[in-house]
Amino acid sequence: MRWLLLVCLCACRAASAEPASCGTKDAIHDDLAFLAGKDLDGRAPGTDGDTKARTFIEDRFRCLGLTPAGDDGGFQQAFTSGGHTTANLVGFIAGADPKLGSEIVIVSAHHDHLGDGHLGANDDASGIVALLAIAQAIHQGDPPKRTIMFAAFGDEEDGMIGSGFYAKHPAKALPLANVVQFIELDMVGSHNSADLVAAMGAFKGFGARTLLDKRLKQFPKIHVSAGGKARGSDFQPFCELGVPYTFFWTPDHRCYHEKCDTLERIDFPHMVMITKLAGALVGDLADTDLDLAGLRAKKGCGV
Repeated sequence: MRWLLLVCLCACRAASAEPASCGTKDAIHDDLAFLAGKDLDGRAPGTDGDTKARTFIEDRFRCLGLTPAGDDGGFQQAFTSGGHTTANLVGFIAGADPKLGSEIVIVSAHHDHLGDGHLGANDDASGIVALLAIAQAIHQGDPPKRTIMFAAFGDEEDGMIGSGFYAKHPAKALPLANVVQFIELDMVGSHNSADLVAAMGAFKGFGARTLLDKRLKQFPKIHVSAGGKARGSDFQPFCELGVPYTFFWTPDHRCYHEKCDTLERIDFPHMVMITKLAGALVGDLADTDLDLAGLRAKKGCGV
């Protein structure tokens, strides 16, 4: 079982190196410290911090052995927003099942934030770190039946610019018609703010909800609020295409889009558990015998 592995992030000695052994909380802390550090100054599109963040993510995708699905055989898909050039980063693990391998589960987070002293530890460095942890767990486990695509979208803060661009310019290897589920990780580091993590879009009768409900008893220390409609984040361009989504998000009543969204306020113990839960759901979606394609055709995204 891939989730008997510790949730951790790879520390590559070189771009082609295999993931090194690492601890759970410490690894998440160290990578969040980099992404939300003052040196990156909030990763606003087109800035030096944006470039450094994208290089960091690209190196991790490469060291995890993801297949690149960006421009010119690389991981990055460049686009321009507000006069600034930035990029999405897209890689995947191909499904191994002859019948289900062409179906796609997308795991996403956004790498940008506001800049100008707004460091965005929770929004959304936490989601990027969780995404990378999930990618490592999948990489270290048995090959998934379905294809799993990992997308670090750019410029979410200006209105889902990167995810909207990708939805209009998808990778040829990853047809949008084959996407059966979208998992989003945005602000997963503040469970202690309201004592909950939302799993919005996981409506009753949907495949993700069926699988999520079976997992919840394994995570008694986090309060999961499943279902409910979300708005205004990277799932939206895919929802408009009829793709079911589950949006993991923790409220942050004090520091949302404020300069106090820093590393020191991240709820690491709960973030680790949320990452494990989201990763377990991704693995279950990739391997389930449920007819996810049929459920997408029947129910769409539920909005």
